[in-house]
Amino acid sequence: MSLFGPKLLKRFHYLSLISRRAGKSPFLAGARQKLPGGGTELTGYRDYAPGDDFRQIYWTLCARRDEVLTKVFEGDADQHLYLLLDCSPSMKMGTPPKFQLARQVAAMLGYAALMNLDRLGVIAFGDGPVAELPALRHHSRLPRLLRFLEELTPQSGRTNLARTAETFVGRYQRHGPVVVLSDLYDPDGFQRGFDILRCHGYEPRLVQVHDPREDDPGLLGDVELLDVETQEVRDATITERAARRYCKLVAEFRQSVRGYCAQHGIPCLQVACDASENEVLLRVLGVRRLAAESK
Repeated sequence: MSLFGPKLLKRFHYLSLISRRAGKSPFLAGARQKLPGGGTELTGYRDYAPGDDFRQIYWTLCARRDEVLTKVFEGDADQHLYLLLDCSPSMKMGTPPKFQLARQVAAMLGYAALMNLDRLGVIAFGDGPVAELPALRHHSRLPRLLRFLEELTPQSGRTNLARTAETFVGRYQRHGPVVVLSDLYDPDGFQRGFDILRCHGYEPRLVQVHDPREDDPGLLGDVELLDVETQEVRDATITERAARRYCKLVAEFRQSVRGYCAQHGIPCLQVACDASENEVLLRVLGVRRLAAESK
């Protein structure tokens, strides 16, 4: 069964139109900036200077003013949006899997960016980048984006956001928003990866996906625990005290993510993998006031 059916694509189109009317989403590129000295939009004129292209001389105005003037044009600077999609084994967990919701959010952001003629790049990562979609532009490239996302599968190995960020900043020189879609289960911590992006002039954003069962698995007694990223197996005895401690640590971790993002002005959205798909997409696009009407 296709991950992106006709109904979902129709919803993408509808939501992207709503997003344009309601205001820019913090997870999309900002308004286009004017780039002086290039483009096709005539914005004025100035005195002719040696070296100017004689084809841009404003002949009709020259005839009226009896002086040599040249046209001045402006163009729109390209806006870039990058998506860093977590493909580590932990993203397979959940019902439906966290990876499914993350790919749908990536598709929605990509759809909106391509409709806005922004340049879009997608990098799938685990223990570093594992697959990349070069920069796309124009909505005609949407099938290529959807095909890339559908063919992705969770990879083996631990999550390493810092290594991914280091590789990313070395390959992509055009700055812009970088949306990280992940559960952030990085054994070395998520902060360094975001610090690298910020220090190199990028604008990180975060969509953290989690499985509600991770908050309280409800396990007691003797159990066998499997680390899905390293395949390491451990025997453990879980007491009620240990279970409460675990629940507290999970809550503190999620709070630390919100605190870090608030401290550094990073837009942050934390969503459960079993949340309403429509509600999640509306929140990502910043159309909160319509969320209640869409239920």
